[in-house]
Amino acid sequence: MKLTSRVFLSGASVVVMLWLVSPATSLSPAQSSAQKIYDRQGLVDLMKSYLAALVAHNPNMVPFDKEVKFTENTANISVGEGLWTAASGGPTEFQIYAADPVTQQVACLVMMKETKYGDSLVAIRLALRRGKISEAEHYVRQGLAHALPNLQKPRPGLVEDVAPGDRTPREQMRDIGLSYYDALIGGDGTLAPFAKECERHDDGETSVGGDRQAAGRFPASDEVTLSDLGRAVLAAPNTCAGQISAGVWGYMSAIKNRRLVVIDEQKGLAVGCSVLNHDAKLKTMKLKGVPGLESVPSVQLLFNMPSMHFFKIKKGKIYEIEDIGVSVPYGTKSGWE
Repeated sequence: MKLTSRVFLSGASVVVMLWLVSPATSLSPAQSSAQKIYDRQGLVDLMKSYLAALVAHNPNMVPFDKEVKFTENTANISVGEGLWTAASGGPTEFQIYAADPVTQQVACLVMMKETKYGDSLVAIRLALRRGKISEAEHYVRQGLAHALPNLQKPRPGLVEDVAPGDRTPREQMRDIGLSYYDALIGGDGTLAPFAKECERHDDGETSVGGDRQAAGRFPASDEVTLSDLGRAVLAAPNTCAGQISAGVWGYMSAIKNRRLVVIDEQKGLAVGCSVLNHDAKLKTMKLKGVPGLESVPSVQLLFNMPSMHFFKIKKGKIYEIEDIGVSVPYGTKSGWE
């Protein structure tokens, strides 16, 4: 792109003119300090560089702002700690990226290797200020042996572009993503626009759509056995809307700090962060429309679950959900209030 006779404008005006002419310009950290705006691919490339830096244990490989807020599983720690010391390999072929040039944020859900734990599901959000990373948010989940078959490659729908005619306006995508939390905590699947073929994976495990598995992510030491919740999940309608309306997720007492952080219009991905609260006050879950199973004992673990959800949205409906959640002590906040 060339500057024409309009170069007589002030420096600030030139920047505005460049933005109007070329909104998708991707600049590396070493380029002009007057404008460091990343396009979608530039944000994805930056995230991939960030993942490589994690494995190399070298934060200097990516551009950090002088002031950086960094959390991992809600803990506010310093860059160079946490996964920066534990990552030992990856990402594998399981990689999902959502990038938002408008807000200069990017998120990923990938499989990594950790020195101590081996296979780990990792979600990361980065936010940029003046072309440098000013916010980094990690979610790291281990112990997923039962879900590994679903974590070899991402479902095609989560990585494919949405055809221009099937794309949903940006603000509508935001509202749709947030409506999921209303539906989940309200026990009413009609509160979110789910496609009939919507499929949801929780920590890699199929919870609705496709070949469902019982709720295996709850530890065997839970006072409620796997069979209680698993029976409810398997007996409920095999649709996102129907399963929620059946009440199988009624043990969640609240969903707090709901944030729709990334909107990727090209991929049709909306990424939300939240904290699922479980206060263990509910003793029995009443189910609706589940023949032969009117109620089951509720989950009695007292915990919070900070989560990141990737929603695939096209034609105004949710077609895919892929999420990660980590268990933390009850009352723990997200670190981003």
